[in-house]
Amino acid sequence: MKLWRVDFLSYAIIRIIFLYNFIPVFGQIKVENSLFTQDLDILTYYYQQSDMDTLSMSKRLEYISSFLKGALLTKQDSLVYMGLMRKTKLLNKAKQYDSAIVYSHQLYDLAKKKRDTLYIGYSLTKLGIYHKSNNQLVKAFKYHTKAFKMYKTINDSLIAGRSLLYMANIQTSLGDYSGSKTTAIDGVTYLEHTDDLRSLVGFHHIISVANRMQKNYKEALRYNEKALSLGKDSLSISIIRLKNILMLKNTKALILANQGNYREAITILEILKKDKIVQQDKSEYARVLGNLGYVQWLRNRENENSEELLIKALEIQKEINDVLGSITNNIYLTKYYFERNKDKALQHAEAAYYNAKKQHSLAQLLESLGFIFKLRENTKEEAIEYDRIHKELEEANQNNREIYAVTRYENDKLTNENLILKAETARKERQKIIYLFSTLFLLLSGVVVFYFFKQRYKREKIREVYNAETRISKKLHDELANDVYHVMIQMQNNNTDTQKMLDKLEGIYKSTRDISREHNSFKTGKEYGVELNNMLSSYSSNDTKIIIKDINEINWQSINPEKKIIVHRSLQELMTNMKKHSQAELVAITFKKMAKNITITYADNGVGVSAEEIIYSNGLQNTENRIKTIGGSFIFDSEKGKGFKAKIHFPS
Repeated sequence: MKLWRVDFLSYAIIRIIFLYNFIPVFGQIKVENSLFTQDLDILTYYYQQSDMDTLSMSKRLEYISSFLKGALLTKQDSLVYMGLMRKTKLLNKAKQYDSAIVYSHQLYDLAKKKRDTLYIGYSLTKLGIYHKSNNQLVKAFKYHTKAFKMYKTINDSLIAGRSLLYMANIQTSLGDYSGSKTTAIDGVTYLEHTDDLRSLVGFHHIISVANRMQKNYKEALRYNEKALSLGKDSLSISIIRLKNILMLKNTKALILANQGNYREAITILEILKKDKIVQQDKSEYARVLGNLGYVQWLRNRENENSEELLIKALEIQKEINDVLGSITNNIYLTKYYFERNKDKALQHAEAAYYNAKKQHSLAQLLESLGFIFKLRENTKEEAIEYDRIHKELEEANQNNREIYAVTRYENDKLTNENLILKAETARKERQKIIYLFSTLFLLLSGVVVFYFFKQRYKREKIREVYNAETRISKKLHDELANDVYHVMIQMQNNNTDTQKMLDKLEGIYKSTRDISREHNSFKTGKEYGVELNNMLSSYSSNDTKIIIKDINEINWQSINPEKKIIVHRSLQELMTNMKKHSQAELVAITFKKMAKNITITYADNGVGVSAEEIIYSNGLQNTENRIKTIGGSFIFDSEKGKGFKAKIHFPS
């Protein structure tokens, strides 16, 4: 059976980081090496070309080698990491496993030198993957165990769990079903509260296979159904991958057959045989045909379909070079011919043995040798080899168990140490709580005081809005309503002077415009300075000259909108008072920026106001209140007959 596969790059986030974040900003990177700056474009080109599936593998390897050479010249670790990650991936894809291992060691050495735990973990995982591809299962297990320990050290439970999946798969390949089950159960504890459905399904599948091989068919079926239940909807199936769901159904059929439930097993396999997705995948289709032929033979040793199905499956596997699948099918055919045709049975047993030896699949080597013993007369050499392989397999499994046992012990010890540390931390936390309670009253008092002042400020703002509304209402009544009423009365009089009537209507219009100008909205963006200047200039007339100085020296865009609104309304209030009461011929408004403060000075040569008039001036009080809300001050000075001066000062 084909074991569950885990794609390392599905969780190696480095590829995403550099493709989507790093490459687009190559031109903005500042480095000392001028060669790097000049070669950024060509390095980017090499890297992107190495990822082009349309190019031959040799060409892609050539491009990534050029990228890596340039990256080494730049002495930029991030670029070297990129190059080594991509090159090892391509070498593995090209089945150049020895070279992939060499460059993975380079990645490991660089990461270790830089104390980069993330890339140490990546390199160890790669070494595990490539040694397994190179049929060096014991070494592969060792590297995945090291990767698992590294990810545990940096508290990355998700990738630590995935390392356990690699390890459990290797134990299954070696026929260590007790060990694979233990490792897989540990893996479930790491990932059961995550959304990594594909890895969880992988663990349940491994536990199911282990129970089946140990003839515990009830538990095998239970874990198989747990794995299938995770693919409950289209989204979860897309995460798990439909091909893996189909493989689980294939396994379920074999478990049912082991239980003697041949009818249900055959029904499942017949459905899979007709599935379009299965038919498009030759490897999976051959697996289904082989299993169907074998289960039909188990049900009825004399049936006419099994031989044809098994031979057809084997032909497809030879065509696509599915070596692992052909080992299983040759074992099936050995069993099929064992009582019918000893020569054919031996032929298929030897074929299974040859392919298992090529794949260094120790468990399947033993199984095929077991049949060769029974089919050959002189099996002395095979007996010696059987004993050797059996010892090698036992040694490998024992070695793996010991490696993982030590790792588990270290993890348990670390967990206990963490619990002790947590207890000590909890004790210190209790002491902190005692100190915290002593300051809690002060904090609550501060909150109450803050709330009080905040509510008072709100009440003042409400009062200010009410006063503004009252002032507008009074103006409408005093300045407009009476004038409109007089015009209406005069219009009823036939002797009305038309020119006087027009003059009065123009006066009403001007009053309306003045009220609108005092309360209309304005922009606080980049046009603010211009609008403020226009507002001040609008108070100019034949009788009054307005001088505005240095308004453009202020960077209004750096001032927040709330402050700009208050400045506008405050100056508008001063200008309105000037227009109504001062009889000024000359008004000067000066703007000045000093450090982090802004000062606006107002002066006119009007009639001025007395101290009593200042006290009872709602407009000036409103202006003062406004300026205080932005942390500023409003100072004014005036005497009867000596004009009016005011200074607005606030932080910018």
